[in-house]
Amino acid sequence: MSRRTQVTLSDRQHAFLIGESVRTGLPLAELVRRAIDRTYRPHIRPRIPGFELSLGLWSRPDAAVVGRRRGRKLL
Repeated sequence: MSRRTQVTLSDRQHAFLIGESVRTGLPLAELVRRAIDRTYRPHIRPRIPGFELSLGLWSRPDAAVVGRRRGRKLL
């Protein structure tokens, strides 16, 4: 059974939720439900074990990356 609840959001909060909805493809209501579950019931919601891997390849790293490398000379 589900219940309908009215919540008043600031313009900034609403704009943020709209942006997240567009980015994720999830409806606003689901985003709010997930936020409530993560905030007030963090151990009840099931989590799927696994790993996340990000990889990027660039022909030339930007100056910030080169500057953080130790022992490397700038090209």
